Formats: sequence, structure tokens, C-alpha cells
Amino acid sequence: MILSLFRTNQSYASLLLFGYALVLQLPVFLLGQAESEGERDTYYGGLVREAVGTSGWVSVLIPALLIAVAGIVANNYADRFRVSRKVTQFPGVFVVLLWALSPAFHAFDPLQFNHLFLLLAIGALGSTYKGKATEVARFNAGFWLGLASLLHPSYLIFIPAFVVGIGIFGTAKLRTVFQLIVGVLIAYFLAGTCAYLLDDLQSFYATQLAGLRFGEFEPAGRYALVGAGLLALPLLIVVLGGNRARLMLNIEGSKNVSFLYWVLLFALPVATCAVVLRVADAQVVVPPLGLLLGLWFTRQPRARAEFYHLLLFAAALVLTTVALID
Repeated sequence: MILSLFRTNQSYASLLLFGYALVLQLPVFLLGQAESEGERDTYYGGLVREAVGTSGWVSVLIPALLIAVAGIVANNYADRFRVSRKVTQFPGVFVVLLWALSPAFHAFDPLQFNHLFLLLAIGALGSTYKGKATEVARFNAGFWLGLASLLHPSYLIFIPAFVVGIGIFGTAKLRTVFQLIVGVLIAYFLAGTCAYLLDDLQSFYATQLAGLRFGEFEPAGRYALVGAGLLALPLLIVVLGGNRARLMLNIEGSKNVSFLYWVLLFALPVATCAVVLRVADAQVVVPPLGLLLGLWFTRQPRARAEFYHLLLFAAALVLTTVALID
């Protein structure tokens, strides 16, 4: 079965995630471009969308490649910080699979770069536990968050979760929190400087500040809503299994799992704070939720894990195919 390919501690197996993501994106390649919801991008989000385009094979290929890279980073994080007693490639598998559940997630969106940025920020802060150059690591975490918020301003809401994370891995003092905030500010300073050099500073401020507030709802297809709604099931599974997820882990692994739950908690308001609330914004929860769901699957018997994976895999393909045919 498919899941058996990833039940290994060999890191090269993560490369199979590219093929796995492309298979889940196959209906879009065969049946045409996934329908993109109404968009209101930030300044840099607009530049990214313009560069990639909204039609053609590049805009179909990029989402699958981005989520595969995010899955590889998720596997590296899980292995590096020992968040599971058994090393597998499951965290990355379920980051990719949860992304594929809703047809709305298959269309290119600048938000998809943020899956990678968020995981890099999580990994940077995780490295501060008994690590060296912790000041740099906290700065890096803030910088990655800053880059993510340039594409989707509500990612700034993750800052309190990372402040809690600083306390989990060490001591949340004014100095340590300031190191995180400086990283965010430097990202904005560099972005503003580039916009100024392009003579677009006013446009940068206008679109960036307009992106952080509650706004109107964007109509969505029923299959996109069903796919996004299915995320509630893995969310319930990882919430109910929270205590068990930390059993038998070393201190570092337990702290990292606790931090992931805080990130998941704040992912919910991040997904709902936008000028136009779209189903596509629900994919904000995919990195922490997919990572935690992958850890849950490592604790399941082989036959049960294969069966549950097959159900989710089939649901992702069927929903995407039916949405494109309908």
C-alpha cells in the first residue's frame, strides 16, 4: 500500500512526496485548472501571483511542488526534534494529504508559500531548546513569520503563539521576545525598502494594512466546503490525542509537540482574519495539523493506518475530480 512507502526512517523517502503530491494534483492536470476564488492580494502576493500566472501548467504544478517541499521540511522537523518515538515520513505525507482534501486548495495561491515559511519558523524556534546561538534562531523565526505575513497579513497573529513557544523552550523575557519581533520588523523593513525602490511604497502600505481585519465572505463551491470541512475530523483526532502524543517522548520532543498545539490553536484565527474570507484560507491549518496527524498515525496499527489513509486519499481525489467535472 501507499503508506508503506513512507514507513521508514530513511530521509530519502521524503523525495517520494513530490510524486505523491503530483498524483493528488493529477485531476487538475487532466481536467483543467482548479477554479480560483476571488482574491485580494497584498503587494507582494500580487507580484507572486503575476509571476506564476493563473492559467497554464506552471500554476498547476507549483502548488504540488510547494506542498511537497513543505512536507519534506515537516519530516526533517519531526526527525530532528524527536517528536515521535518512531521515525517515519508520515508527518510530511499528511501535510500533503490534508492540503489535497479541498478542491479550493489545489488552485495556486501565494498563501501556499507560507506553509514552508511557517514550518521553517517553527523549526527555528524549536532549535532554541538547549541550542547555540538562540538569539539568531529567535530572530530567524520572526523573520520567517514576517515573510509569511507579507503574503497573508493575518500570519502576524501567530506572534503570541511564538511568544508562548519562547516560554516553552526557555524563558519568555522582554529581551527574548524582542529578538523575535526584530526578525518580523526586519522582514517588513526590507520589503518596504524594495517597494520604495520600485516607487510603489504607497501601494505596499495600502495593500498590506488592508489585509488584517474581518471582511466579507467569498462564495465557494459545495465540494470545496466539504473538503475544508473534512479537516474537522483530523482536528478532533489530534486534539483528543494531545496527552498521548507526548507520552514516552524525551523533554525536547514533548516541548516541541506542545508548541505545535499552540501553533494549531492560533492557526484558526489566522485563517479567519482576512479582507475576503475564502475557503482557501483554511489551508493555514495544514502544516501544524498535518504534522500532528502524522504523529498520530505512527502510533496506529499498520492495517488501521493503511485503511484510514486510503479513505482520506480517495476522498481527496474524488472531491477534486467531481468539483472539476461539475
